[in-house]
Amino acid sequence: MHKRTMFVRMVLSSIMRRRSRVLIAMLAVAIGATTLASLAMITIDVPRQMAREMRTYGANVVVLPAEGEDSFSPGLLTEIRSEIPADVLVGAVGLEYEPVTINDLPYVAVGTDLADARAINPYWYVDGEWPAQPGYALVGREIARTTDRAVGDTLTLTQLADHEQTEDSVLAADEDAGQLTLPGGKAVAPAGKDFEDAAVGGGAELRELDVQISGIVETGGSEDGFVYLSADDLSELTGRDHALTVAELSIASKEDTIDALAEEITADHPEIAAAPVARLTHSDANVLEMLRSLMAIITVIVLALIMIGVSTTMMAVVTERRNEIGLRKALGADNRSIVGEFLGEAVVLGLLGGILGAAAGYGLAQVISLNVFHRTVVFQPLVVAVTILVSVLISTVASLIPVRRAIDIDPALVLRGE
Repeated sequence: MHKRTMFVRMVLSSIMRRRSRVLIAMLAVAIGATTLASLAMITIDVPRQMAREMRTYGANVVVLPAEGEDSFSPGLLTEIRSEIPADVLVGAVGLEYEPVTINDLPYVAVGTDLADARAINPYWYVDGEWPAQPGYALVGREIARTTDRAVGDTLTLTQLADHEQTEDSVLAADEDAGQLTLPGGKAVAPAGKDFEDAAVGGGAELRELDVQISGIVETGGSEDGFVYLSADDLSELTGRDHALTVAELSIASKEDTIDALAEEITADHPEIAAAPVARLTHSDANVLEMLRSLMAIITVIVLALIMIGVSTTMMAVVTERRNEIGLRKALGADNRSIVGEFLGEAVVLGLLGGILGAAAGYGLAQVISLNVFHRTVVFQPLVVAVTILVSVLISTVASLIPVRRAIDIDPALVLRGE
């Protein structure tokens, strides 16, 4: 116990006698620890938040009817929602696609829960408002331009009561006219193709629905040619119960986890088939992996700089104390005591620098995250502990070369002034 107390006093005394050099070394460790802690916190928290935010840019899992089926029950989507952990499920929406005519031109009506559709597609640009109640619709920019409609205008949707006849006539349409096949293999009329033969020649009854345009959506994709309305409104038009043509899920998780979830959904529900959108899941994983790789490279560089800074400072300390070390060895001090003293100083430097750096690192992480990623990071106690431990370790390792130089000092040469 007495020897340990004496050792601590020697280390602290040595540090206090060389405050300027020790302060420089401690600042080097603190700066490195600050960078290390801030990068670690950003690397852990920001990609997790970004993974969830990127899921707002479109679904990454599609659920279709099983082979041979045209649709599936909305209740299945409710079951799927309950089976996916809430912390990874960003959103889910069921869609029913139906061919309709507007001014005798064929388009596609989509019946859905509009609140779910908005939640899973917040990036859509909407001129006006999303429909908040039945009787209102979100119209694609292409339809609004073709039919010369604006927000607040009324739009009349028409569909044949004999749905099978309509579909047969569509399937017979010329492929070169631009026939559109929806997810699940369901075909709708090509743009510019007329329904007159199917409706009049077939003698089928026409059903009509008037909706008011609450907003016009523009995405640059197929959505510009769709009319989005509530499932109840579409059921009123078709005269049938709401049935889903496709469901879209947005899941914030790793690519392999998403693949496993899709397989599990398909296995548990034979009426449907779930499949990840490979392009989206893979691109999400690539973006996050590149961000983590960048952080890792910067961290390695920072650790190397810490080692260089501490090693240089400790080398200067050894050079400055050559006479003292030579005299101690001449008086009988062994290499172990000399090594212990220098390594003790390195541990103290690493400990103090690590504590200061970890505290400053959290503040720096908040500043970087708010200004670059526009989000806050959560305090990570484990990162603080690891940062202090790494600082001590790096400081100790960086002192090994100077310590080796210290024990190689020849007392006779030093005392002769050589």
